[in-house]
Amino acid sequence: MNRWLSVLLLLVCSSSAVLANEELLGRWTGGLTCGPDKNLPLTLSITEAKNGKLKGVFEFRSGWHKAKYHVVGTTTSTGAFQLDPGPWIMQPTGFRAVGLQGQVARFGSRPMIQGTLLDCKGGSFTAFLQPPLEEPPPPPLAEMFDRKGPQWIKAVRDRVQEYVRKRVDKPRWWNQLEREVGFSKVDQATRETLLAEVREARANVRADALLQELASGPKDFPQGIGRALFIFRQAQTSEWPDKTKLRVYKACQKQVAEVLRPKLTEIAALAANLPTTLEGLAEARAAIAPMEDYRHSLEQAFGTLDQENLLSPMLKRIAELELNPAIAIAFREALAVARQQSDPRTATENVIYNVLGQASSSYPLAAIAAEGRKLAALAEVVVESIASEGDRSEPSASDMAAYMFTLVERFNAPLAAMRCAPGQHDVTDLPRCQLGELEARLKKIVKSGCRAEKPGQQYVCDFDQYSQLVYFRTGEPPMDSFALSTRFPGGRMEGPQKVRFVRQVLGGGWVGSRASPE
Repeated sequence: MNRWLSVLLLLVCSSSAVLANEELLGRWTGGLTCGPDKNLPLTLSITEAKNGKLKGVFEFRSGWHKAKYHVVGTTTSTGAFQLDPGPWIMQPTGFRAVGLQGQVARFGSRPMIQGTLLDCKGGSFTAFLQPPLEEPPPPPLAEMFDRKGPQWIKAVRDRVQEYVRKRVDKPRWWNQLEREVGFSKVDQATRETLLAEVREARANVRADALLQELASGPKDFPQGIGRALFIFRQAQTSEWPDKTKLRVYKACQKQVAEVLRPKLTEIAALAANLPTTLEGLAEARAAIAPMEDYRHSLEQAFGTLDQENLLSPMLKRIAELELNPAIAIAFREALAVARQQSDPRTATENVIYNVLGQASSSYPLAAIAAEGRKLAALAEVVVESIASEGDRSEPSASDMAAYMFTLVERFNAPLAAMRCAPGQHDVTDLPRCQLGELEARLKKIVKSGCRAEKPGQQYVCDFDQYSQLVYFRTGEPPMDSFALSTRFPGGRMEGPQKVRFVRQVLGGGWVGSRASPE
């Protein structure tokens, strides 16, 4: 295995904002790949960046070996910089320095270096700027006082105020102060009062830091929504006092409203120009779709997606279109066309999503969609017959497919009842949710023949059915479950069937029931 210690020629251009010299300072950690060596951990520490000159130390590990050396280089006003190898600090046998080119990008709000290693086939690297190491907290107050007198209590409160004044958002510092109070010799009531003061001050400092991050973060859609939800959840899952949580909640709620306002106003303005057609309904759904992706999260966090009711004109127009009989007819026709495609199930789902979106409340269109899904599933069933020419009045292979499809639907009903939304279930529900991911799909029917019990009215028919157990989201068999893959190899569920078919009095169709083997 070749061991290449990469010394690096880093040409870095920011994809968002150019990093100033001082912003290149710090510790970058990540991984590099060179030939057969994959994801070797690296650390690049830039210790000096003045007047376009850079100094630092580069190191990485390969197995038990650690390689480390000095680097020097230059940076330009555009943010590009280059580093060349300096003296070795630690050189394992077989390691040598090569060059590296890359650029600074941003992964969310985090600066990131990525690029290619020179003189190394397929070489690449990625590293993120790490926060500075936290300096140790001040000396414990116990070294100055007895942890129980008025002087010590005043010193605790003075330190709390100092941390608040300096906005000290350092967990180690606050943890040390809490420990001191927790192990103090004051009476219980005083101890609890001091702990409450420390924890409230700590919560407010942390909340102020999050609100500063919120204020300086993105304000456009959807990044501004994601940032507000992220900060809200940090406050929601914290043990802060309720009033501190409420402060963060209101700020996040306000940002969400400000970020959504121009988008929702723009969507609402489209309502007046939508044609009264199926295409008009699909256009409305497409306009509102980006908002629907955030509906569940925003309703959970703030009770509503649309705080200012700006979408009202569009929602009213969608309701009008969904009630139009001509659109219902056009919907059925579009589903019929989808069933003629090579993959009728996928084509049908695409039509349904375009028309109903993620949150339709139209019962008539939902019923048409359910019927469309059933017919699409039947359309993908391969129907064959190896029966000899006989009574033309007897059930066809397609009639047998319709009967078998009804049984498959009954089999799937309890599985569908166990279905869970991804990421929204408790760990104790995991077995149930895993079963809910499954469904059976009828794939093929082969008719063997029928025997007339009452010609034209009642027949006992033999056929083979071929079904498959799959994940309903992907259509793939459950190969990752040993129990299922053993019982249903490749998801297969198949076998001969004997069924008695009786013609219905009205409609001319057939009602089937299992017949006893002869």
